Amino acid sequence: MNKTAEVFKSLGEKNRLRIALLLSERPMCVCEINEVLHIALSTISAHLKHLKYAGIITDEKDGRWVIYKLSNDPFIQKLINDIKQALKDDEQFLADKKKASNVSRDTITKC
Repeated sequence: MNKTAEVFKSLGEKNRLRIALLLSERPMCVCEINEVLHIALSTISAHLKHLKYAGIITDEKDGRWVIYKLSNDPFIQKLINDIKQALKDDEQFLADKKKASNVSRDTITKC
């Protein structure tokens, strides 16, 4: 039960929820997330640390980048899919999703 409570606590913060939803679309590095959310890199890093601790995301090194992705845990996958379904008409969710589809670490100058 503690793990489930930690997951809900983590996703209860709006920017962490937005990050998890972004990572459900595709793996991303910090600079790609920043390009979509426009919040400080240090804040994004703190949110990623919290999401990773809760088991919602994982990371892997790819050259000079750390790439974050949604956990393969079936509980996390189902929960995020259910949240995406509930938010399918939400303006913020749709805007984030659209921005994310146009962002690439290869084209971001500060990446």
